[in-house]
Amino acid sequence: MIIQKVAGNLFTHAEELGSGFTFLGFEGKPAGYFIMFCFCGVAYIIAWSIMKSLVPKYKPIEIK
Repeated sequence: MIIQKVAGNLFTHAEELGSGFTFLGFEGKPAGYFIMFCFCGVAYIIAWSIMKSLVPKYKPIEIK
């Protein structure tokens, strides 16, 4: 819910500023989208790292 609110405010702000809003070569609304894609990509890597660190080592299952 928080991410959606922040993204909405970011896109509104980017639209209001138009070409005055730049990020890594993108201007206006595309810059806002690029920021959100970067955030989501980093969040995915962080979540994957946390999951890998919390899961114990797997051992092969032996059927007797």
